[in-house]
Amino acid sequence: MHTRLTRMCLLLALAGATTAFADPNDPPAGYYTNATGIGPTLKSNLRTIISTGFISRSYGDARFALPLIDRDPNNPNNVILVYTGQSVPSAWDSGITWNREHTWPDSYGNSSGPNYSDYHMLRPCNPSVNSSRGNEPFGLNSASLWDPTQPGSPIQYRGEIARTMFYAATRYGDAGGSTTTGPFILVDSGFSVGVSRMGVLTSLLAWHFENPVDERERLRNQRVYSQALNPTYYQNNRNPFVDRPEFVWAIWGPTPNNSQLSVATPNAGGASARTVTFGPVITGAPAFGTQNVVLDKTGVTPTTYDIIVSGAATSNFSGPRKAFAFNPQSRVLAVGVTTSGVGSYTGTIVIDNTDLTSAGAGQGANDANDVITVNASILSHASPSFTTPAATTSRLIDFGSVPQNSGTHTQPAPVYNLLVTPGLTANLDVDGWIGTPTPANSSSVFSFSLPSPVSIAAGSANSSVVSLDSANPPGTYQVVYTINTSDQDLPGAIIFAPLTLTVLGEITANCPGDLNGDLVVDNLDFVLFADAYAIFDCSDPLMPAGCPADLNADLVVDNADFAIFAQAYSEFVCP
Repeated sequence: MHTRLTRMCLLLALAGATTAFADPNDPPAGYYTNATGIGPTLKSNLRTIISTGFISRSYGDARFALPLIDRDPNNPNNVILVYTGQSVPSAWDSGITWNREHTWPDSYGNSSGPNYSDYHMLRPCNPSVNSSRGNEPFGLNSASLWDPTQPGSPIQYRGEIARTMFYAATRYGDAGGSTTTGPFILVDSGFSVGVSRMGVLTSLLAWHFENPVDERERLRNQRVYSQALNPTYYQNNRNPFVDRPEFVWAIWGPTPNNSQLSVATPNAGGASARTVTFGPVITGAPAFGTQNVVLDKTGVTPTTYDIIVSGAATSNFSGPRKAFAFNPQSRVLAVGVTTSGVGSYTGTIVIDNTDLTSAGAGQGANDANDVITVNASILSHASPSFTTPAATTSRLIDFGSVPQNSGTHTQPAPVYNLLVTPGLTANLDVDGWIGTPTPANSSSVFSFSLPSPVSIAAGSANSSVVSLDSANPPGTYQVVYTINTSDQDLPGAIIFAPLTLTVLGEITANCPGDLNGDLVVDNLDFVLFADAYAIFDCSDPLMPAGCPADLNADLVVDNADFAIFAQAYSEFVCP
């Protein structure tokens, strides 16, 4: 749980060290080290920070400084005008194309001193628009107030101008306020010429949170500050409310912050957690895409927050300086994951409520972080095989010769799913199999115990067997089993080439000539032999299956077979 103290420590750490958000427009390390406290204390400390090393430039210099500070990113020869967002030629022509707008009007401020030409407060402006604005305070819904975002402007200036006013009141104001020329203060009313008051404060607060800092505004802030970007006219100070938007409520918020952020049901400290799982899928599947996670904000007060994305996680909405406006709100985060092939991926999206004040446990500065954990897995394809560790897609099982009526003979015939990637190999699905017998009655001789359908885990095998039933007539038998397999039913699954299992075996007669299997060679067998002798050719369809009378296995029933039969007939009883 963040307390006010720990939150300030975090803030100082972020200001004084390289962070996940560090980029060229960040303040230098340690710039806000002394930005401690809240309310008047924080305001005073910030005034010291942004006044130290301040380089005063002239009003005349602004003619040449503003074209660089507000340069059109799409046309370096143009300057972007405040309020309207127009892009016009930047060359100074004595104020015909553009002139210098005092966002804090001279008549409400001081016509001399650095504040008169402070580049954080001075903007290029269309002359007629500048004239229309005059010295109207910023606000809405009144003829005496000025909306800084004019109709048709491509730039939302309300939040930006609000932060300019907060800067002005910090750089040139005081904590107690004043009704006389000099200190700049922000109020909701009492605006008049010669009085250093601007606002409307409630509007400025709303605009600040409704229109958070963007990269264009951050670049402008950096150009005012940086000698590297602005060698001739750099001012050497920053707008702290662009760098650290959380300072605004800590100074001007009328009540302690009662916001609470969550991605699931929060605990008493405001912490919440959500897990988003992608997959598993098999390599080659379409990209994961995203899943939506709702970020809720409760509480009446607005707040600022950071979204810190790490690991393989992605989010369409991330980074520092995010904001929620007044009253309960929600925002949908499109959460995803970055992958690069087979593997397990994880990452986190941390939402940190960065406000510096708190109305109680789990609120504002005491609102603990909310964490979205993102997991994903991409599997290797399964690997069907008859053997291990090397893949074998065909196999021969030969039972050899087995005596008739010697029982059922079995041999193992496992189907393996080889382990391709430990922990990340898809299951193997046996989708079906079919046996092709030769001759046709071989299907009654052999059987295969492989279930179908069945799923085989990676690194495992199904304990199937093939069996030969010796109770069948003597003969040579064969079945070719074609086994169809595929990946488990996941995105990216493929069908594999069939496995082929060939099974052979011969059933031999225990007693040559005992054609009916009654263990004696008698007249009944003679009749069967004579019928076969008359047919002669074992391939003749009229020949009994397996051609049992072919006692010498030469595929014909002839005198050679008769000689064997006669010998057995004379012995009568089978051995």
